[in-house]
Amino acid sequence: MIKLITIDLDGTLFDDEKNISDENLLAIDKARSLGVKVVVASGRPLNGVLPTLAKLGLTSSSDYVICYNGAKILNVKTGEVIFSRVLEGSSIKEITNVAKNFNIDIHAFRDDETLITPKHNEFTDVATRINEIRDYLVDFSTIKESDCFIKIVLLASKSHLDYIESNMPADLFKKYSVVRSSKIFLEFLNKDVDKGKALIALAEYLNIPLADTMAIGDAGNDLNMILKAGVGVAMENAFSYVKDAADYITLDNNHSGVANAINKFILK
Repeated sequence: MIKLITIDLDGTLFDDEKNISDENLLAIDKARSLGVKVVVASGRPLNGVLPTLAKLGLTSSSDYVICYNGAKILNVKTGEVIFSRVLEGSSIKEITNVAKNFNIDIHAFRDDETLITPKHNEFTDVATRINEIRDYLVDFSTIKESDCFIKIVLLASKSHLDYIESNMPADLFKKYSVVRSSKIFLEFLNKDVDKGKALIALAEYLNIPLADTMAIGDAGNDLNMILKAGVGVAMENAFSYVKDAADYITLDNNHSGVANAINKFILK
């Protein structure tokens, strides 16, 4: 019996216009009425998730949210952090060198959730727009090793990031949790961070067996969450390797795939 669902936002709960269908809203509401814990699991910062949590009614002290691809788990109402992993400032210098070598842009989220970038760029503009935050210009060479960061993101077109992901130094995959959160974002997080580890941490905190969990997602940053869940669900529009790893492939994000999965595994 499913007792906990973690649901990605972009490409999953949201359609291509960043809306949530009535079918998805109804299915989530029905699942919650049966006592199922519904948790948003996103690569976005908390500020970028709050409007969705309000729309879903997930704002009480018994509601939780997974942000930054699993780097933080918070109680929605109290703001209590129940899980957090960060990067040291030395990581900025290493990833900045990668960005320079491939001639691409970069930005990062400080531990206080401030978004910083060495220069304004079209890709960071996407992040500020969808998360309703602003970015701050910072000379990355001035960052101290004692500074802490939630995540560092390489930014480029899909084709360019495809190339970089295949050709960057292999040791980076050993030192960091590297996830492709979208076509234009390649993220570097603490090695102990991904949505799958966050699902495990939250399930343990709530005393829910992993076998009684379901995860729904579409992109590379959802892969480990889908693999760890009792039932892993990939959207029809998901990356091919994410679909290959899933227990079930639901409808795409423009046809209420979240509702389809909830109806099949919980409301059947």
